[in-house]
Amino acid sequence: MRKKFLGAIAVGLAFSMIACGGSKDSAKHSMEEKTSSTGVKEDERTKLRFSWWGGDTRHKATLDMIQQYEEGNPNVEIAGEYGGWDGYLEKMTTQLAAGTAPDIIQIDYAFLENLWKTNDFVDFRKEDLIDLSEFPEAILEGITSPNGALIGIPSGVNFTCLFGSKTTAEKYGIDLSQHFTWDVLLEEGKKVHEQDQEAYLIYPNTINRFIFEPYLFNLTGKKLVGDDYVIGFSEKEVEKTLEYITELYDENVIQPYDQTVEIQTPVENPLWLNNQIVMCPDFSSGYDQFKASLPEGDLVCVEPLGDSDAQNSGIVLRPTNMIAVNANSEHLEEALKFANYFFNNEKAIKTLEMSRSIPSNKKALDIMLTEGKLDPDLKKINEFAEEHKGGLGQNVISTNAEIETIENDVLNAVYYKEKSPAEGAEEFVKLMEEKVLELKEISEQ
Repeated sequence: MRKKFLGAIAVGLAFSMIACGGSKDSAKHSMEEKTSSTGVKEDERTKLRFSWWGGDTRHKATLDMIQQYEEGNPNVEIAGEYGGWDGYLEKMTTQLAAGTAPDIIQIDYAFLENLWKTNDFVDFRKEDLIDLSEFPEAILEGITSPNGALIGIPSGVNFTCLFGSKTTAEKYGIDLSQHFTWDVLLEEGKKVHEQDQEAYLIYPNTINRFIFEPYLFNLTGKKLVGDDYVIGFSEKEVEKTLEYITELYDENVIQPYDQTVEIQTPVENPLWLNNQIVMCPDFSSGYDQFKASLPEGDLVCVEPLGDSDAQNSGIVLRPTNMIAVNANSEHLEEALKFANYFFNNEKAIKTLEMSRSIPSNKKALDIMLTEGKLDPDLKKINEFAEEHKGGLGQNVISTNAEIETIENDVLNAVYYKEKSPAEGAEEFVKLMEEKVLELKEISEQ
């Protein structure tokens, strides 16, 4: 999992990774000796490097966009350094330590906590060459460091969504246009199971992220762990949350954990494919796989679960990845100009399309909608997330993989009746206090 590298980064990888700089899963945009069509000689051109990870679609779109930029800026040449996810963080860390990092670097949300401790990246809030006016402040706030630095601009956005089957909803008389508060979820779920003893309103995909946390956040109005490394909940609030989830299982609103534990992805669930699951919570990035799993026109995008007007709505709204600029670049001004082109130029937006997920830039979002690349219903859920404090109730600390393990261990213990909700809450608070103290100590090193 990507979250595993939230701990200390091993400097010992440095020299071995430098030696592998030209490895098989890295490719480079041509940097051969040449003179441009405008007569700019090779030694007169500014050379930049841009690194990213992704698949073939992203690679091609990004290289095409780079070529367009070079054609419009013949004094600039950009080398693309790209490949898969494996080893990306280690290589980037090595290059930064050695002073050989690219000028423009794609970074991940999970990198932020460690990168904030360095001075390796430009703070975009202090740069006039980057236009941030098209980005929702809620998204930018969610990736701003505790001391106010914005070191990455989101190139795509991921948000909480419910995916529903129109056919299945009609079969059980469920109105997917309504907002599913916690009370509505209970009542509607009972109706489904009463009609079919093998059917459920909800498949509890990643229940800790999509039900446990949002319910708890709605109660507390706080983040799971504050930016000051203080837990944002009481034992009683956790107990109430665990009681609610127990009720969802007892009333057969959500599919039993026993039936789901071996399912790898939601769309592989036999009940979903057999029209016996009405909805599944997931991130917006799951849209394509859900759409492909159903007949054309059957997928419905539904507002996220819970109290959307709570102080903490529990709605996740965060980048899929970000673009950062190396503060030690020898050509900082040109790197910033390219980054601005990447996000704000209409031709660049149309070339990149949705190769980095749904754009977080409003201008790009509108262009994708006009071009028919974005489902209007998904855009509506994106807007709903923005309007209901999406992203403001989360932070990087709370996404730690070990915290997620604690959540799931307690949820499993309560599900299997090894602990009561009260006992589970007591255990959760104890384990979280220990883990958060450990994370705080690491952050201060």
